[in-house]
Amino acid sequence: MDDPYERRALLLHLGDVLEAIFCLSKCADSRTSIGEALQKDDALVSFAILNHVDAAMHPQDFIRRATGAFFVWPKALLDETLNRRLLAHTVQHDLFAGNEAGWNAYLSERRKDVPWFGEDLPEVPDANDAAVGEPDAATASAAETEEAKSSRYSTWPWPANE
Repeated sequence: MDDPYERRALLLHLGDVLEAIFCLSKCADSRTSIGEALQKDDALVSFAILNHVDAAMHPQDFIRRATGAFFVWPKALLDETLNRRLLAHTVQHDLFAGNEAGWNAYLSERRKDVPWFGEDLPEVPDANDAAVGEPDAATASAAETEEAKSSRYSTWPWPANE
C-alpha cells in the first residue's frame, strides 16, 4: 500500500477542486450553467471535475456542493487512520446525486492515482433522495466518531509526548 502517495494524490486533487471553485466563482453570476461556463471560459476546461458534474448545474450550486463535499478532506487526510469511505462518500453524496455517469467517470479518474477510492459505497443516490448540503447518516456517524476522540492531531505524524 502506498498510503503517503495516495494521501498526496488526494491533497493535490483537493487543491485542484479549490482552484476550480475559485475560478468558477469569478464567472458564477454571469453563467447560467457549468456547461455554459465550460464553453465560454477556456480556463475552466482543464478542471476535470467540472466535466463530470451535471452540466446543467448552476456555478453557485457547484460551489456550495463542492465545499460541502470537500470540507472534511483536510482533517480526514491528516488522521492517522484514513477513513476512505468518508472521503469518497461526501463527494458522491454532495456532487453526484442523480448523476451516476458523472460519478463513474470521476471514480475512474480518481482511481488512476488512488485505486481504492470509492470502494464499498452505496449506489449513487437519486437527486431527490440526497439532501445536498446536509450530512447523511453515514457522514454524520463518521463525524461523531471523530469528535469522540480527544484530538485527532495529538500524536500523528509526531511522536506522543511522554
